[in-house]
Amino acid sequence: MSRLKADIPPPSKKKAYDPSPARRPPLKRQWRWAYKYVTDMRYVQRTHFLGLSRFRILSRERRGPAELIRLILSYASIPFEDHILLDVDWKSLMCKMPYGNLPVLWIDHNVYGETNAIARHLANHLMLLGNSEPETLVAEAILHQVIDLKESDVMQKAFEEFQERPDDNFEQAMTVMLPTHFKFWEDHITSTPGPYILASGLSVADLAIYDFVDQYRRYLPIDNILIQYKNLVALVHVIKNHPRLAAHLKKK
Repeated sequence: MSRLKADIPPPSKKKAYDPSPARRPPLKRQWRWAYKYVTDMRYVQRTHFLGLSRFRILSRERRGPAELIRLILSYASIPFEDHILLDVDWKSLMCKMPYGNLPVLWIDHNVYGETNAIARHLANHLMLLGNSEPETLVAEAILHQVIDLKESDVMQKAFEEFQERPDDNFEQAMTVMLPTHFKFWEDHITSTPGPYILASGLSVADLAIYDFVDQYRRYLPIDNILIQYKNLVALVHVIKNHPRLAAHLKKK
């Protein structure tokens, strides 16, 4: 084989084979603002909501059942209108509501009722139900737990008895129902890296727990029970000081 310089073939000008997958072409200048939404799929649906929908909450209380809906929208940085109805106005609008009760959520020209269904709908669109089916089951189960606890006769009668004279319902709420639920939520937080219920991060379950604790501690002495569950206390503190919720909670 000749080793003369003239006999050595010149190097090929073709690019070396690259086994890596084909790269997407860079975004044009007018689309660069959307780059973060393209790379982070978590906010694609939120962008769709922001661009195409108008949200209005109609309720009879400044907090109450509608507060969870407000927390979800505030966390997602979605602007919404908040309307508080007087009793006189409510009587004239009762027959026009989907299920004859409040709160309701307007999304554009559609009206949706039932807090549980609204919260699940928003959480599903805003990726607040976890990143896997097991996490979704946990988040939905705790959401149902919180709403059932709020609507239970024992909790409602416990508040009435606490205002007058503590009786059986108050004792059952303070010694059985609340410690059982707090222990269940504490165990879930302990099983994850924390400080949230799910390992993947904040979910609708965390917002529901914070909403329950924040509202009921104003009417019942639940802090005496809550202090025994340090991880649950930390969760409430994290949600309360979350930068996305600071503006909304400051109004309250």
